Amino acid sequence: MAEAVQNGQQGGVYHFAGKPDCSWADFATEIFKQAGKAVSVTGIPSTDYPTPAKRPLNSRMDCSKLEADFGIIAPDWKAGVERVLEELKVSTV
Repeated sequence: MAEAVQNGQQGGVYHFAGKPDCSWADFATEIFKQAGKAVSVTGIPSTDYPTPAKRPLNSRMDCSKLEADFGIIAPDWKAGVERVLEELKVSTV
């Protein structure tokens, strides 16, 4: 792998996002859950939230090229939520 990178064989667009895939509603639900807040989050389809820009029905990032070319495996995003919430607790004390 390293030799291929040095020879410039990799290139193009790479995506990086935590695993597993989640919706904005899943993300918000997890934040409230880890923060110990009893909040109900109701997901809505993109079609119910009109925006000037046209959005794809499936906007999940495919990170397989990054993993295949460089061996970089995305971490669980829930651990990142936990870390940020801990940092916020410290910064507000």
